[in-house]
Amino acid sequence: MQIYGTIGRYLAREVAQYTALGFAAAAPVVMIPNLLDRADEFLVAGMTARDQLDVALCVFPLVTAYALPIAFLFGVMMAIGRLSSDLEITALRSCGFGAGSILVPVLVLGVSISLLTSYLMIDVEPRAKRELIALGLRVASRGSLIEEGRFVSFGRRMIYAEHRQPDQRLRGVMISDSSDEERTFHVFAETGRFVFDHESGDLSLRLENGDLRMQPDPSSAFEEYRISFEEFDYSFLALQMGHGRLRYKMDQLGFGELREAVARLKAGERPRDLKYLVASVYETQIHRVLAVPMASALLALIGVPLGMNGYVRSRAWGMNLALVLLAGYYGLFVYLQEASRSGAAPPYLLIWIPNGILLLAGGALMWSARRIR
Repeated sequence: MQIYGTIGRYLAREVAQYTALGFAAAAPVVMIPNLLDRADEFLVAGMTARDQLDVALCVFPLVTAYALPIAFLFGVMMAIGRLSSDLEITALRSCGFGAGSILVPVLVLGVSISLLTSYLMIDVEPRAKRELIALGLRVASRGSLIEEGRFVSFGRRMIYAEHRQPDQRLRGVMISDSSDEERTFHVFAETGRFVFDHESGDLSLRLENGDLRMQPDPSSAFEEYRISFEEFDYSFLALQMGHGRLRYKMDQLGFGELREAVARLKAGERPRDLKYLVASVYETQIHRVLAVPMASALLALIGVPLGMNGYVRSRAWGMNLALVLLAGYYGLFVYLQEASRSGAAPPYLLIWIPNGILLLAGGALMWSARRIR
């Protein structure tokens, strides 16, 4: 029994070492696109080096949830493959350790990774994505949305201020608004003041002593006309990252909120705070965050026999094989996820099909490995 414990720890340590190596390679590949995903919004808001660090801290747990299964499958195949090529697997079998005995410590490690991934996807991921929203609002609230002497675009709107004071007072303000093609207008004001609303993401300007120049519809016979004003209030949605009347995306909802959304929609409600009004969309997300983390444990059933049967010849080959297997898994998963969201079949059937395939394939490979002497 003591010998088996020693062997089990040795196998788990080998797999963990290669998993760490695989994670170091896979994490940057997954992380960089996530960091760039909101780059435009944050740069418009005046992102600093500290803000970039905060974004990275929010994105890292999101990356871990998806990079860790890749790294684990790579680690399993590389560790078992090395032991097989060095004839250590043969030695273990000659001492009475079968394929099942070799699988157990690897499976325990896989279950541990599945539990960690579950926690990240169910609890940490929604909170991290909301924190990204809050971070964007904090950056914007510093007043860097409008910089003096610089034209700043917000979609089909453009704002220019000749001078900006620390108290958010502006001098020499120009606004060009073509958000409505039939009512394009320009605003020129001597002074003004702006306020950013944390709750809604709205940027409001109170302008003083200026002109509003309205551009008529090209098909209209009217010429451009001008309205002078002493005070003029102008506001619009500056960032698509607000709370309040802006609705959270589905992957920003916690597990309890997803279940509540399903219950409300099945009860016939049409909540204005939900982006989608179809219960199957939220049911699919519930099963997604439960099914995907289980892949790590099931991948142990795939990786151990592949390594024992000599399919892993090098690190590059092992990483490529891991990527191919996971690309097939996630590709099928994404296809079935879309079918589930559309209501083609109940989510509890479609979403779990890829896991079922992993279980059957792993069982077949383990049966094959057990017969090899």
